[in-house]
Amino acid sequence: MRSVKVGLLALSALTGLFVFTGWSGVKVLSKVAPQELLSNPGFETPVLPEGGWAPIRQAGWQSFTSGTAELMTLWAGAAHSGNQAARFVSHGTPNFYQGFFQAVSVTPGETYRFSAYARNDSAHPLRGSVIGQLSIEWHGANGGEAGRLWSPAWGVSLSATEWTKFEVVGAAPPNATKAHCVIVEKGQGQPVANCVFLVDDASFVKASEE
Repeated sequence: MRSVKVGLLALSALTGLFVFTGWSGVKVLSKVAPQELLSNPGFETPVLPEGGWAPIRQAGWQSFTSGTAELMTLWAGAAHSGNQAARFVSHGTPNFYQGFFQAVSVTPGETYRFSAYARNDSAHPLRGSVIGQLSIEWHGANGGEAGRLWSPAWGVSLSATEWTKFEVVGAAPPNATKAHCVIVEKGQGQPVANCVFLVDDASFVKASEE
């Protein structure tokens, strides 16, 4: 019996040493990434041929415009990660807007983070009053809007060599059942036509899971 106890104590000490070594040295456990609530957040679907394009609405997002022709496409020419991004081309019409969104179910009172990476186009950079922006539009069960939050806007000063992350964070109102995660381009008073910016790696997650 004594030899069994000694053996158990030795095993226990060895196990404790192993766990302690793991905690103090090598990282044993890693934090689980928050669940991504968007579908096709990286614009990798459908897969485009080299230099090809397709409308954003084919990628699980819903598009909208102020009445001007839709100039938003999937683009295989550059990406923050993966092989594709979303490409916005501006109109010269004053106060035009165009964009796309996804509707995601939310829990009232829960805080969410909507983010995406944007980059200017070196060949056709943003000029004039053209800007891009993210927003979260909260909607109730009847479909009506229950509130809206905006990220900082990007414009002519947006880098054409590095991707810049933009985000907006907020709690869903008591009557909210869905969030519309919106990426929009706006022309404002003096827009210039054929200016281009790219957007990639959008994300919508619960802030409490980060």
